[in-house]
Amino acid sequence: MPDMADTTRARLQFALIFIAHALGAMSVLSVLTAGPQLVTALGLTPLQLGGLASVYSGALAAASLPAGLVTDRLGTRAALSLAAMIVAAGLVLSATAQGVVQLAAGMALCGAGYGLINPAAGLAITLWFTPKWRATLMSLKQTGVPVGAAIGSATALLGPIWGWQAGILCAAAIALGAGLLFLLLLPRAEARAPRKTQEQSRLTEVLTLPDLGRANLAAGLTNGVQFALWAHIPDLLQRSYEAGAGLLGLSLAALHLGTFAGRLVWGVLTDRLMRGNAAHALWWLCLMGLVGAAALGAGALITSPFPVVIACFLLGFTACAAVGLHVALTARLAPHHLLGGAMGYTMFVTNLGGIVVPILIGLVVAFAGMGGAALTFAILLALALGLLGKFR
Repeated sequence: MPDMADTTRARLQFALIFIAHALGAMSVLSVLTAGPQLVTALGLTPLQLGGLASVYSGALAAASLPAGLVTDRLGTRAALSLAAMIVAAGLVLSATAQGVVQLAAGMALCGAGYGLINPAAGLAITLWFTPKWRATLMSLKQTGVPVGAAIGSATALLGPIWGWQAGILCAAAIALGAGLLFLLLLPRAEARAPRKTQEQSRLTEVLTLPDLGRANLAAGLTNGVQFALWAHIPDLLQRSYEAGAGLLGLSLAALHLGTFAGRLVWGVLTDRLMRGNAAHALWWLCLMGLVGAAALGAGALITSPFPVVIACFLLGFTACAAVGLHVALTARLAPHHLLGGAMGYTMFVTNLGGIVVPILIGLVVAFAGMGGAALTFAILLALALGLLGKFR
């Protein structure tokens, strides 16, 4: 049996990995939740607002492949500390922005920092914890994303009091503090040698794995819906209901609570009721997501914002909770010797969805408002549903 010191150390290490995963969502949400103020203060359009989420996702996608090599060279502790510092720098750059270009540059830094967190945190789980609990811990660390999103949304509520920059600077201070904690408290890990050149030829094998491209396209669609929700829900509420801080806070709380609950519940359902069949779980997840899109559409037709709050919870519980299941599906489709490359491929395509979909929704919102956005969300989830049907 492990002694008390080992148990305490393991819990501390996992808590810090959890915090690392929270930083990415916290950074982007601290900016996007201030969307209505950014529209007023800097004159941003809905397309530019959605573009900020796309820039973040683009940097995250671009960083996915080289981040693993950086982690191999630096070790997990140094990689996580560096990632947190990059996120903090991106937030400071965003908070001092005078226009959309500097805001986008700050979001790109935040995305690159989170791109480094993904492989470093995954490697930390693999190296520091017993395989017996590895799958559980991999799922639990993903719940750091909705927690970080909630923190980012909460910091943005400082905007009406001290200006939109205040919440972003608060998030930057949190990221800086987290980086110092990683450096001081995580175990010193040896850097690992980079992969041999000949192993890079496996990329071709990964890209040609049967059905993986189809599964990854579905992952890109669901992740794109998640980023579009983050980018546009505050602006949609402002446009449709002239939402104050109370309604905005309630809707975002519903979105992030649904995300947190979904990332826990869908994993348990997959293991307990669906015999580990992540594709089956994802099919049902997308079907329930269509109900959320319908509720969002209902909110566009009636004056009450109540359906929108319900829609936020359902879409958080489904589309925003899908990433862990997509990774599990990749593990099922890829052979063991190609699993690392397959995971990188999955995350790359997943984040491409986060680039394209927020811009698409921004165009739709500009011309068709909340009703058009709800219809587009429904179409995207229906496409994902069709892609996943083969795997059931």
